[in-house]
Amino acid sequence: MTTDPIVQAVELTKVYETRRALDDLALRVQPGSRFVVLGHNGAGKSTLLEIIATLRVPTSGSVRVGGFDTVRQPREAGRLIGLAPQSNALDPLATPTEVLDFQAVALGLGRRQRTRRTRDLLDLFGLGEHRASRVATLSGGTCRKLDLAVALVAEPTLVILDEPTTGLDPLARIDFWAELTRLNSDGTTLLISTQDLHEADVLATDIAVLREGRVVAQGTPAALKQRVGTRTLTLDLSTDAASAALVSSSRVGFLPDDHGNRVRLGISDDPAALRDALTEISGVAGEITGLHLSEPSLDDVFVALAAR
Repeated sequence: MTTDPIVQAVELTKVYETRRALDDLALRVQPGSRFVVLGHNGAGKSTLLEIIATLRVPTSGSVRVGGFDTVRQPREAGRLIGLAPQSNALDPLATPTEVLDFQAVALGLGRRQRTRRTRDLLDLFGLGEHRASRVATLSGGTCRKLDLAVALVAEPTLVILDEPTTGLDPLARIDFWAELTRLNSDGTTLLISTQDLHEADVLATDIAVLREGRVVAQGTPAALKQRVGTRTLTLDLSTDAASAALVSSSRVGFLPDDHGNRVRLGISDDPAALRDALTEISGVAGEITGLHLSEPSLDDVFVALAAR
């Protein structure tokens, strides 16, 4: 049975004066996914997220969130969405309790519901000890948790995050990633824009690569890596003569490496090629001092697909 997408963009175009930020873009985000949008600066990531979040109107085309058109039915679509923008807009003089309560008031929640939701979110993100602290005194990681808590006040099914860990130190980033993964495990769909390829690799179940306002590739991280590159086998050999002999006699394509007595080979999934490679490796087995198999990375994906 096919699941209806939580987000579907069709022929989406956005023009600013003479610049096309989005150009006939198509996108499908499945419920329960951690969907990451990658692309260079100016590729259209922020514009895409803003249109999905009902903050901007497309020039043409359409976006549906949970089946609701974001232009014709913005209130209905908006009720399904929580937004954590790149730069926090938290009042530096307010406390986390006040910030969450203000958001609940803006959403029309009653007093009892506001109190319960504020308490639950403070507990959920471990913000209880900071409930009465001013936002200005909180660390960057704690503020990002509060941003996410604000996005969840209305209990949305889709949370949109633009550059969620920009400016965080490594430990705070890891902690925030764990919060996002836990949130997703409860069934919330995450739509994330990031420039951090490691972050994308850690978080994404699905990735869309944008280039000049279009989706040029979409799939799982593993599928995109396989699309743009092969695994690389690196052998360290005991002598220059051994590595030179293997390169010169190789039928499968061993290449010299810049680091000493080292050779590299791109590994395909073709059985015959694998057998030939193993035969050649067995001939120098006594000379091998090290072996490493590396997979293509999201850096390879980005360079191959997102470059202008």
